[in-house]
Amino acid sequence: LPKRIIAHYDPAGAATTHPLLGGKGLVNGASALYVCRNFTCQAPITDPSLVQAALKDQRNRGNPEASPKQLEGSRISGNATVGGTAAYAVRFVSSPSTPRGGACAFTRLGSTNLTTSRLGFGGYRIDSQEPEHRDALIKALRSGWNLIDTSTNYTDGSSERLIGSVLAELIGKGELKREEVIVVSKIGYVQGQNLKRAEARERAGKAFPEMVKYAEGIWHCIHPEFLSEQLGNSLDRLGLERLDVCLLHNPEYFLSDASHRGRKDLSAIRSEFYARLQSAFSYFESQVAAGRLQFYGVSSNTCIAQPDDPEATSLSDMLEAAEAAARGAESPSHHFRVLQCPMNLYESGAAVTPNTGANRQQTVLGLAQDRDLAVLVNRPLNAMPAGGGMVRLASLPLEQSVVSFEEQRDKVAKLEDEYRKDLAPHVKHGGEGLPPADYFRWAEEISRVRPRVQNLEHWEQVESQMVAPHINQVLRALSQFFTGELGDRWQAWRERYLPELLMFLRAMRREATERSRAKAAAVTDLINPFIPERRRSESLSRKALWVLASTPGVACVLNGARTPAYVDDSSAILQWEPLPQANQVYAAMNRAD
Repeated sequence: LPKRIIAHYDPAGAATTHPLLGGKGLVNGASALYVCRNFTCQAPITDPSLVQAALKDQRNRGNPEASPKQLEGSRISGNATVGGTAAYAVRFVSSPSTPRGGACAFTRLGSTNLTTSRLGFGGYRIDSQEPEHRDALIKALRSGWNLIDTSTNYTDGSSERLIGSVLAELIGKGELKREEVIVVSKIGYVQGQNLKRAEARERAGKAFPEMVKYAEGIWHCIHPEFLSEQLGNSLDRLGLERLDVCLLHNPEYFLSDASHRGRKDLSAIRSEFYARLQSAFSYFESQVAAGRLQFYGVSSNTCIAQPDDPEATSLSDMLEAAEAAARGAESPSHHFRVLQCPMNLYESGAAVTPNTGANRQQTVLGLAQDRDLAVLVNRPLNAMPAGGGMVRLASLPLEQSVVSFEEQRDKVAKLEDEYRKDLAPHVKHGGEGLPPADYFRWAEEISRVRPRVQNLEHWEQVESQMVAPHINQVLRALSQFFTGELGDRWQAWRERYLPELLMFLRAMRREATERSRAKAAAVTDLINPFIPERRRSESLSRKALWVLASTPGVACVLNGARTPAYVDDSSAILQWEPLPQANQVYAAMNRAD
């Protein structure tokens, strides 16, 4: 079988931590075979006579419509409850390690009446293969963070698998109860394995309806048929019987796609968009009734945009669609209870931009407060100002022992000249791609991009997307090409070149860090007049999180803390009193912008 993976575990032997074996074991004391495809498993097989048929079932393996029964026996039962989340909060607020009762630590999650921590664990870039990410989530749950946010597309499902594994571990140990933690996931993006499946369905003539093909490798869908499959897969990866909150993940891709295609019939586009939302909400209402979901909502990057933006979404129109969905389901009220949007010191549209409600005169946070809707905010420290680029709202350490850029550039240039003279002429070139003489021109190339590097985040993108992939590819290719005496010369040059190149990259990284620090210092100077004097010496990241957590209408700030130290640092704000008049900080930032 192509791409077959077999993992074996003997329960009589040592315990296993293999990710494929989590939640799998004997069935009524009998050995069991689990046949899984695309992270979905058939019911376990205990009769050896059925093994051959299961492995040779070409119809089910080749047909993208085949939906083998998912494992449900090992799922954690229950959901977040009013009493459970309140008890979690009381446990931390009354802890001796929480001075003054942790006034900024917890609040009500809108009309769900669940109690949420002001800081939530953002699962955007966590991976089940990274032990530090696992440790960070455990640390957060032990430190008073009881809301976890993820998505079906985050690290191609690995984010949900890590969260499910940690929850199972802590609940199994008795450290945590299912009713104490609020789990939020999102559906909409069609990437990675989901994209492969969607493409396979198209080839088989069973395409998901209403697929938005925004760009190569980025499709999007909120049709109930897609939502149904994704919700099942999400619960399977999380190991939960019920999801607390499910959000449509950036449904405005439909509007973006229409804009990119040059459609001008804005009224018709918006009517179709909200009709699709209503259909999705109707499906969610059915899942609430079926007991697989407690609440739902939308995560939208453009619900804070100006109302005349062709890609803007309207919270009030979303709520109207939810009300219509509830009427269709003959439900006394809808279960749209949560909105997620970006917000930080630069992007404060949720608090200051009137774009929703009656006559578009209310801000998102204003309407959310009126309707008792919970608002989760993301990207609290990664700001995307109107002028473009990204600003990291954090105080970055500056590496001291780095040589000057110019000095290191000259060393690298000399070694690259040596390569072009002594080694490049011996490399065969088929006429396509870069000529061998241009394989190593980083002294020149990095000097060229140097003036345009805006900050550390910008440089990290350049280094990871342009520099590192090219260097790795060329080093592998030439190490295989050069043999004999030429191979010895190549290895000797490579051993001299790489340390100097790495030092050159560090020098550029230091310059980029200095630019980030300068921007962070400017932001600090702007907001410090509105920060109590006793908090002015705190890091910019803490102050940025504190402002958001103190903003009226914000229920939870999602922070992608991927290390235990990061969780520790952020958790300090949960012990502070709320900042009075947080909106003054946004006004000051907007005036400066």
